[in-house]
Amino acid sequence: MASILPHFSAPTTGHENREHSFNPYTDNGGSTLGIAGSDFCILAGDTRSTSGYNINSRYAPKLFKIGGDDETGEGAHIVLSVVGFAADGQALKERLDSIVKVYRYQHGKPITVNACAQRLSTILYSKRFFPYYAHAILGGLDEEGRGALYSYDPVGSYEREQCRA
Repeated sequence: MASILPHFSAPTTGHENREHSFNPYTDNGGSTLGIAGSDFCILAGDTRSTSGYNINSRYAPKLFKIGGDDETGEGAHIVLSVVGFAADGQALKERLDSIVKVYRYQHGKPITVNACAQRLSTILYSKRFFPYYAHAILGGLDEEGRGALYSYDPVGSYEREQCRA
């Protein structure tokens, strides 16, 4: 067209180089840490939920009791800490909590921390192609009464550690 009408140029809209993309995740921030000792395991975390420079809430807990009897988690002996995308953290907590409760119902005894750690790894690995955007720390006391602390990456790789932030 340029050779036929050299004085003609198509109007520009400013959208020629725009790239459209979809990102389903939001990092809601947060900090948690865990310390395991000879007869204890401590997990702590903040309660602020952010999105960029905005504070969504000042009460968004990141620590959850797993396997308790009711909403308060009474009777639970395992604690899960999740930071990252808040909705994925909540979904991961609910899925693990229901699995632990079914285990207690089927076997008549609570799940061990080591078995729960392995099960959490399996849950995370099963979502490896569209993973939970959450970094997890699981803690409790093992069968010998020693502190057990496990840290995870989003696709289920985990290791037992003495401390993790």
